[in-house]
Amino acid sequence: MKARIVRSACLEGRVKPGHADQFDAFILEQIAPLMKRFPGVRATRILRSLEVEDDGPPLYMVFESVYDSVDAMRAAFADPVRQELRQRLGEVMPLFEGRMFHITQMLSADEPLRD
Repeated sequence: MKARIVRSACLEGRVKPGHADQFDAFILEQIAPLMKRFPGVRATRILRSLEVEDDGPPLYMVFESVYDSVDAMRAAFADPVRQELRQRLGEVMPLFEGRMFHITQMLSADEPLRD
């Protein structure tokens, strides 16, 4: 398997009470399409936590994007779509109580989903 880079943006915390549906819909309708517009992105994924076990951090949501290399990721982030994504995310983040942090990882194994 060719090495790939996965960039994850993690939302640690919670959506303000009564706003989860609004927040989630905004992410799926506004943010997900922008993620797909990054040049060189191979795949995108948005994961919404159902439960966190073993005293893990309270991750609400994780955004993942996959690139061929760190250089490809950096080139994608130099594109104007990144500023557009940040601006749109800024519109919905007042509904979130917590923080966002990023992790860049090497994808070591990847199995296709089975039906």
